[in-house]
Amino acid sequence: MPATVAAMTATTAMRVAAELRRRILAGELAPGQRLKIDEVADACGVSHMPVRDALRQLEGEGVLESSPHRGAVVKGVDERFVRDFYDLRAAVEGMLAERCAAAIRAPELAGLESAVEAFETAASAGAEAAVAANRGLHDMVNAVADNREALAVLDRGRVLGDALRVRFGYGAGRVEAIVREHRALLRAISRRDAARAGDIARAHCRRARDDLLAKLAGTVRR
Repeated sequence: MPATVAAMTATTAMRVAAELRRRILAGELAPGQRLKIDEVADACGVSHMPVRDALRQLEGEGVLESSPHRGAVVKGVDERFVRDFYDLRAAVEGMLAERCAAAIRAPELAGLESAVEAFETAASAGAEAAVAANRGLHDMVNAVADNREALAVLDRGRVLGDALRVRFGYGAGRVEAIVREHRALLRAISRRDAARAGDIARAHCRRARDDLLAKLAGTVRR
């Protein structure tokens, strides 16, 4: 395949993958749903090749599962997934928060302050806006920490985790608690208190886990 064609296919595959992530996040594609190459290609107006590449990319991210009989399927999510996902996040994001506190510079700190404020504004606009703003804030912390391998770990299942939060929202008082936790994290980072920043980030993830598990349990009871 000529280099130009290969580059175009890769770009198209990235676009298809982004569209599938968006649809999963919006709840248009549900856990357990099969993704047929023909249907995805028609919906996105592309050929089969970039769709196959996009599906392989999403499988690598832990978003899809491949079955010999069903093909690509949106990964199922349950209590076990939530526990594993947030326990992993707690360990990795705690370390990244420590590294961020040690490496932060004035321009990056100003950006982080803006991200904290952006979440507080977005929180009143609904779960989808809050999730996006929260992700932006944590992405900023993680970028300052500058650990590519850790970021690759965090990317696995990220779309599914965010989709669950958009679908179920936050429990009573959780958004207000998140605001306090973000502010505490910002203070620790601004003081370059790495140990404190790591502790706050880990506790933040554990509380997010427990809140989402409670929402899931409430759905099952109904």
